[in-house]
Parts: sequence; structure tokens; C-alpha cells
Amino acid sequence: MPSFTHGKEASVLTNGYDMSAYLSSVTVAGEAEVAEVTTLGADDKAYIPGLRDATLSTEGFYAGGTGDIDEVLAARLGTQTVWTVVMQADAVGALAYGARVIDTSYEVGAELGGAVAVTIEGQMTGGREAARVLHALGSETATGTGASVDNSASTANGLSAYLHVTAASGTTPTLDVKVQHSADDATWADLATFAQVTSANGYERIAVTGTVNRYIRAQFTLGGTSPDFTFHLAAARL
Repeated sequence: MPSFTHGKEASVLTNGYDMSAYLSSVTVAGEAEVAEVTTLGADDKAYIPGLRDATLSTEGFYAGGTGDIDEVLAARLGTQTVWTVVMQADAVGALAYGARVIDTSYEVGAELGGAVAVTIEGQMTGGREAARVLHALGSETATGTGASVDNSASTANGLSAYLHVTAASGTTPTLDVKVQHSADDATWADLATFAQVTSANGYERIAVTGTVNRYIRAQFTLGGTSPDFTFHLAAARL
């Protein structure tokens, strides 16, 4: 029997911010173009597949304080941003979508008797990437590794990974995050390395080519005095 999930479990991160508490809906939409190749004598039209496309849209509620949704999203119109959308409870192994998105529309609306609402629309560039969570959004205060994710087989098509760091504290804190892979879930090697993060709201998408082994996991190293970082990591095998 299928295992369904409630919409309340979804979460949305963008450019190092967790927007989940402001949003009431999120849609990741994909479509594919087709080109007609019908020839003389045919009774039915024929098509061949063309380019794929994807968009992102969200709706939620306005808040205008420091670090709130209006400050974070309003100024980004027309720029390329990094998004991770988790469509189920955020946990290691959960399915997610990662994407580079050009924010194309940001609307704020008010009406008598209702909460002030916001709507965000974005055009994905490079398509949507089906990913798995390697580190659910949460705090870490010491160096460690995440649980491994079993992808059933290796791939030769590379990997992309999405990191969002929503909070940081400590004296000169540092965070170094890697994606590691393994053929046997025992011997691990570095696969993708993010730039070092030293403050809140850091984010990055990185991509690597070549073989990605069956198992992948997060590895993170914290430095400084009393470091504490809250971050999320997801990776998509391409």
C-alpha cells in the first residue's frame, strides 16, 4: 500500500533561510515540450520529445521584520537563487527537489478580513533535481557524519548537492561540509566539498561529474570556540 504524506510535512529552504514558517503552499512543476513530426499520408499526428522545463511557486503570509519573508524575498526579484523543497517529513533519506531558480514574481496583497499574503513565482534554470536529504535541518555542535543513504546502485552521471546554513554561533565558528560516497557502506571517500561557512545564511549548490557510488552521506567538520551551526544538506544523483 502506498505511503502518503500530509502537506503540513513539507519544508522550503532558499539561500540559507528556512521559509517554511511563512508559507502555506509550494508547487514544483515540470513540463516537456514536443515537436510535431507528422508526415504526408499519416492519419494521426506524431511528435518527438523536446526540451524540459520547470517552475516553482509558493504562497504564504507577509511578515516585514528583519530576516522575515519580505526582507528575504522582495529584493531578489530577477536574480538567481538556490532552493531546496522537501515534500515529506525532513529526515535523512527523504525525497526532495533542489533547483537554481530565477525569481520572476513577488506579490504582496491585502484584503479586508484576511491576512496579508505573499506569492512567489520562479523559473528554474537547469531543471529540477530529484534529491535525497543527507542532513535534515538541525543544529550541530561537533564534527560528525550523517547516516548513509542507499541508492541501490552506482551511477556514472555525477551529483549535485544543496547546502543551506540557517544559523551560526560561537567564537570564530567554521563549518566545512562534504558529501562522501561508498561502494560498500564501510569505506568512504570525499565526493563533493562545499566552501567553508563562517556565518548564518550561507548557501551553495555544487556539482561533480563521474561515478557516484551506491551509498552517500554527509560529513561535517566544525571549528572555532563553542561552534553551533544549523544546516540542511540534500544531494541529487544526476
